[in-house]
Amino acid sequence: MFRYLLSFLLVVFLASTATAGTGYEITSKDGEKTITYRVNFGGGRAFEQHTAFDPATKKFVYLTWPRGEAPPKPVYSIWDFQSGQLIDLYQFPGAKHPLPVIPSIEAMKVCPITGDKNFQHKAVIAYD
Repeated sequence: MFRYLLSFLLVVFLASTATAGTGYEITSKDGEKTITYRVNFGGGRAFEQHTAFDPATKKFVYLTWPRGEAPPKPVYSIWDFQSGQLIDLYQFPGAKHPLPVIPSIEAMKVCPITGDKNFQHKAVIAYD
């Protein structure tokens, strides 16, 4: 019962902090092997943040800037032949090449580490 109450309070807290960032625990399958890792989306009260995945290092990378200041400008834009839209690419710290932003956990349809399209995610921390 206590566990359900804590889960409910976490959901209420996450819903009430629209500007806060959220850390997610991802559980994904790679064949028979299960991997678990964390990824963050959104900024906090003092900063804003973009999230991307760097395929060269197989790590999530983050580009942050002070809240209220102008966001970083993209270094390139590429044309997506499937949607016809331009995709902005940003230079993330620690990444050799510019990367596209992953806007949210809901936008991520495939686990970038394993290729699992049925990965699970759950919010484990909210930060502000």
